[in-house]
Amino acid sequence: MSTAGTPSPDYAARVREELKTRCVFLKTKEAFLGLPGPGREEGRYDTTIWWCERTCEPLGPDGAAAVPATCGTPGRVCYEAPRRPRPTT
Repeated sequence: MSTAGTPSPDYAARVREELKTRCVFLKTKEAFLGLPGPGREEGRYDTTIWWCERTCEPLGPDGAAAVPATCGTPGRVCYEAPRRPRPTT
């Protein structure tokens, strides 16, 4: 993780890795922007507001908070894994 003002070469890779398991319904306004490129700095302050696309609220259908800590891995009844493209042969 980067410290304030210092570039984090691993930031872009970490975001891509998190998206491999994060529920497809967990959203933030950054979801509508492109993925960070190599060398992009992580934000200095975490002011991200998360919501569940199923409920359009900060709570998921199960009543728990819609945040990466709880929507980032399987385990919730409302979790839906990201779809993987089929390998081409």
